[in-house]
Amino acid sequence: MDFSQIFNIAQLANAFALASLLTILASGLALIFGLRDVMNFGHGALFMLGAYLGYTFSGLLGFWAALVVVPLLLALLGVAFEYAVIRPLQHRSHMDVALVTFGLALVLSQVVIKIWGTAPLQLDAPASLAGSIDLFGQQYPAYRIFLIAVGFGTCVALAVWLKYTRSGMHVRAVSQQPMVARMMGVNTDRLSLLVVCMGTGFAGFAGVLAGPYLSVDPAMGGSILISCLIVVVIGGLGSIGGAIAAAVIYGLIQVIGTLVSPTLAVMAPYLLLFFVLLWRPQGLGRGRVA
Repeated sequence: MDFSQIFNIAQLANAFALASLLTILASGLALIFGLRDVMNFGHGALFMLGAYLGYTFSGLLGFWAALVVVPLLLALLGVAFEYAVIRPLQHRSHMDVALVTFGLALVLSQVVIKIWGTAPLQLDAPASLAGSIDLFGQQYPAYRIFLIAVGFGTCVALAVWLKYTRSGMHVRAVSQQPMVARMMGVNTDRLSLLVVCMGTGFAGFAGVLAGPYLSVDPAMGGSILISCLIVVVIGGLGSIGGAIAAAVIYGLIQVIGTLVSPTLAVMAPYLLLFFVLLWRPQGLGRGRVA
């Protein structure tokens, strides 16, 4: 086996490109779970919807406009999700809410198929990012470098917001001690609306970014949701920092595992999930016990 083909800068960049996409999705999922204690199984369908809307709005307005418009539209959908699903079911069991979000994902998938069909679509990268650049002596797609920068930049901005802003500190307080935060006067309803809108907006943002990187098709939501759930659980339920670390590990396993053994690439994330749940159920970060 030629290890120089595995451990080279291009493959490492591929791992970070996948990880950056997963961190955006996992961060949105972790935010909603951390504050509302809801595992949103419709997150993958929102990601898929974001990719299709990105395809449509890129054709109408251009890629850069779609990168702004689509997350805003998904954030508005988050308002409906908060008022129509989360609040009416907030006193129901976790299983009830999970099943409802799963059902909504199935409905949304059928709506997407009805509008856009089942044939895979390809969203072209913007002209300024269509070529390749020299990456330590190797030619590498410029769009993937952009994806890495935007993905991890978004997570850094989110971490700064959580740590240094008043609303971010309230989110952390409610995530850790909801009853105490309410007693201290934190408006949890308003905070919940903000976080859910951010989570769904992140799904739309990731969907638009994924368009030039992945094939846009109805199955993309389900496949990436599984990866996202693995990342969130390994990182620690509700932990943003843990989700970022887990996404990088997942990306490395997928890219390197595919080169070494495709079978290993499929099995390795689940084996890692098994060992984490067995020996560190709170995950890599300071998350809740899964």
